[in-house]
Amino acid sequence: MNKILAENYVYLLDGHAYVNLTNRCHNACEFCIRNTGSGVAGTPLWLKKEPTADEVMAAFEAVRGKIGDEVVFCGYGEPTERLDVLTECAQRIKALGYKIRLNTNGLGDLINNKNVAPDLNCFDTVSVSLNECTAEKYLAVTKSAFGLKAFDAVTAFAKECKNEGINVVLTVVDTIGGADVEECKKIAKSINVPLRVREYISDNYGEVE
Repeated sequence: MNKILAENYVYLLDGHAYVNLTNRCHNACEFCIRNTGSGVAGTPLWLKKEPTADEVMAAFEAVRGKIGDEVVFCGYGEPTERLDVLTECAQRIKALGYKIRLNTNGLGDLINNKNVAPDLNCFDTVSVSLNECTAEKYLAVTKSAFGLKAFDAVTAFAKECKNEGINVVLTVVDTIGGADVEECKKIAKSINVPLRVREYISDNYGEVE
């Protein structure tokens, strides 16, 4: 697959604005759409360079007339890899009256060597990729650079965000199979958050590269 490089810091999908802060990620998930294309819905998302907060806001202003009331931080990388820019942009967009959501792999604490949930309390919703039901299965699917400790870090992060008063959702992809999905439901129930089962997307929402 050829990587098409661009400076698309904000892209549109289903009437929402999505913020693309980085291509860095400590996971290499088997089902990640980065494996099957260069972007989403025809928009290349491999970055030439990582944006500043001001560059993100300029890109956001250019699409404001085309979007609804929610803005999602979810690009071709893990947003908490750039925690300072993430929180600055989130606060600035929130101040404009938008609801804001973070889609994350839940490894922000390990990435930043601290509990990051207090930094994220401006978010209305944090969607956390649980991915699997045990540490061993999680590592097999995600190939996380953090090894077996990644799984417990994800569930701890979800609890920390919930304790901050953030609406938290755990997610898994339907490819893990029904039995593991049921076990993931138990994990979600144990921390009193919902589990959303996501459909595997192989065509990058219409991406043809």
